[in-house]
Amino acid sequence: MPTDGDDAPERSAPSPWPSAPARARRSRRGGVLPVVVGAVGAVLALAAFFVRLPYVIVSPGDATPVGGAVTIEGAPTYEDEGSFLYLTVSVSNRRPNVYRLGYAWLRDDHEIRDEEDVLGPHTREENRRINIELMDESQLVATKVALERLGYEVTMEGTGALVASVVEGSPADGELEPGDTIVGVDGEPVRLADDLAPAIRTRAPGDPVILTVDREGRSREVTLTTTANDEGRALIGVSVVTRDLELDFPVDVEIDTGSVSGPSAGLAFTLEIVDELTPGDLAGGRKIGVTGEISPDGTVGEIDGAAQKAVAARRAGATLMLVPPGNVEDARSEAGDMEVVAVRDLDEALAALEAAGGDPLVETTPTTRAA
Repeated sequence: MPTDGDDAPERSAPSPWPSAPARARRSRRGGVLPVVVGAVGAVLALAAFFVRLPYVIVSPGDATPVGGAVTIEGAPTYEDEGSFLYLTVSVSNRRPNVYRLGYAWLRDDHEIRDEEDVLGPHTREENRRINIELMDESQLVATKVALERLGYEVTMEGTGALVASVVEGSPADGELEPGDTIVGVDGEPVRLADDLAPAIRTRAPGDPVILTVDREGRSREVTLTTTANDEGRALIGVSVVTRDLELDFPVDVEIDTGSVSGPSAGLAFTLEIVDELTPGDLAGGRKIGVTGEISPDGTVGEIDGAAQKAVAARRAGATLMLVPPGNVEDARSEAGDMEVVAVRDLDEALAALEAAGGDPLVETTPTTRAA
């Protein structure tokens, strides 16, 4: 007799696939996460493009022959096979987005800096104007130094040391501001920008100094307590240019660098002017990268972006680069096979060129070159 099990209706094994309605319901629930993730990713990607961050990107710029920028009239000039290259860096002119920062981070020859470290209290536009003023002054000072080295008499006049920027946290911070003009130190007149530092450095760090300051036509006295720089010398924490700078040159020298600004091409300008006004080839037929701010006494001051400028010089085919002593390490880090030599002043630069195979400077008198 059949058992109950034999009479039971046939039961098939359960299907491994859900029914169609259940499958549809589950698909709708499971598709929510990818959609949300995609939407969030799209928003983040868009934000990364449009959001600007407070950084400045410094990258290699150009290496340009100075000879193409210098025009001299009023004295014989001499053509040379060699060339001096003035070197620039490229600085981001607005806040970069995340993609631009990422690209810079991946490049060994790019440097990312905090915006405040580069601009200080200034806007980008203010910083641009300051650098234009510094370039204008560096051209005049370079011409002065070159002509005086060749025996010409040059007069230089100004009406004070115009404050271009104030270092945050320095003695001058909160007491001086851009646009002020320092016209005296402890009662002694200051007419040129380069009068200020020597006057301050006669004090020991920590000593007070009384400045006579012209602000919008009104004179006042400001007492500051000096602090020490990296070399242990007294400073107050300002960068200055000469107000109403005028120089009387016996030779007409014009320098046109287009949109390039800043003071770091001063030494390059000086060497080019000296080279054009004398027989012989100071560069010895080579491309020489040159960077360094030039002071009226012929000393060479430190500059910014030495590593990036070394890249620019190397790419342009320079075999030698002249830099201020404080910039040697940075320049050599990106110099490759290019030789990097530190020079403290114009005479050391001329000696370094001669040691590298350039012609020695021909010492003549201005009267023998008069047109």
